[in-house]
Amino acid sequence: MEKLAVKLLVLHAFIAEQRNEYAKMETEGVVEQAFVSGILAALEFFEDALEEMWGSAV
Repeated sequence: MEKLAVKLLVLHAFIAEQRNEYAKMETEGVVEQAFVSGILAALEFFEDALEEMWGSAV
């Protein structure tokens, strides 16, 4: 169980870091902005899911 907890924490930190990096991106094109918005939405979804899993694992 401890290994799973550590892996979840590492994954959570990685997702948060990636979310912040994508949030900093400034793009001119509509397609690029849509891509960044999609990535941000996916990262936020996974971050929320991890937090749910973490809450139920405790």
